[in-house]
Amino acid sequence: MHKTALRLDDKLLAEAREALGTKTATETIHAALSEVVARRGRERLFERLRNQDGIDLGDDAVMAQAWR
Repeated sequence: MHKTALRLDDKLLAEAREALGTKTATETIHAALSEVVARRGRERLFERLRNQDGIDLGDDAVMAQAWR
């Protein structure tokens, strides 16, 4: 675990605490960082779905099995 000193905007921190349902600054920062990482994963998944990367929707044999 890394320990550091930060200067935080009190209003922004309070808004983030409310949005994330956290109590401490440390909890809030960890939750915010986790949300950023999760969002990046969702964005990557959305791009894969949008581009149909790795999805066999164009494969007639696969789609014939999809409705069974």
